[in-house]
Amino acid sequence: MYAQLGDVRFELLQGFERLEARHEARFAKHEVLAGRPRLQAVGNELTELRIGIRLHWLLGNPDTAYKGLLTALEAQQAVSLVFGSGRFVGWFVIERLSERTLIQDGKGRTAARELDVKLTEFVGDPNNPLPTPGIAQAGKNPLLGLLPESVQAQASDLMQAVETGIKIYREAESGVRDLQRLAGAVRELKNDPAGALNMLGEALETGSGVLGRLNNLPQVTSLIGDLSGAAEMAAQASQAASELGGAAASARAAFESGNPLDWLEGGADAVERAGGALADGAAAVETLTAWLAVRRDI
Repeated sequence: MYAQLGDVRFELLQGFERLEARHEARFAKHEVLAGRPRLQAVGNELTELRIGIRLHWLLGNPDTAYKGLLTALEAQQAVSLVFGSGRFVGWFVIERLSERTLIQDGKGRTAARELDVKLTEFVGDPNNPLPTPGIAQAGKNPLLGLLPESVQAQASDLMQAVETGIKIYREAESGVRDLQRLAGAVRELKNDPAGALNMLGEALETGSGVLGRLNNLPQVTSLIGDLSGAAEMAAQASQAASELGGAAASARAAFESGNPLDWLEGGADAVERAGGALADGAAAVETLTAWLAVRRDI
């Protein structure tokens, strides 16, 4: 489990794409004669969280989390936010839920959607605070306790490797989406060479970061062995890394020559192919995520 908000569970592949927190303090401002105003601390504002979620049918039912969050909003009750690591964030109320449908099939069914959730801290009665939810700590599956300690250690190492591999893959997917966005920005700024060059520099930095992550994946997958999905994940990640290597070289050449539009002739296409390769490996990553969830959860 990646996180849980109230009764709504989020798995790793459909985890939060964005998580923003806002903390504020309140001060009373007192005007004085012939001097600068004085400030007096009067307390802290309630913490606000803004969560962005992207749901796709290939990664699970895109209606489940949406309907669960909508039900929680309409109930107007405080819900707890807990991460899979066992970290309890606090109690919150859902103030706003925005939904954008991205893809529908021929029968009008939603295949992909984005959600924006605004949470506001719920303090409640200080004399009768809400309890901290009971949390199953990650890696504390009681079935592992039946095994010898040496086997427990091996199982723990394997789960850690799978979790790391999935994390790298997800970060690469996010990075490729950023590169696709930057390629579009370069294309739109074709009449603004300076602006296009700036976008290209950002794309070069982003692409290098994604490539570095993918280059670390073979070391991780070598620890996973022959688990179902591991070979396919490694193969598609390798294909994506190869395409991104070409895209990065093209971006560097275009940036150094000062001709950002040169990147669009081949480098941007390589980014699209990298995205396609990662999409082809999504099912394998989902298989590994399911394997991990069974062993992590109680």
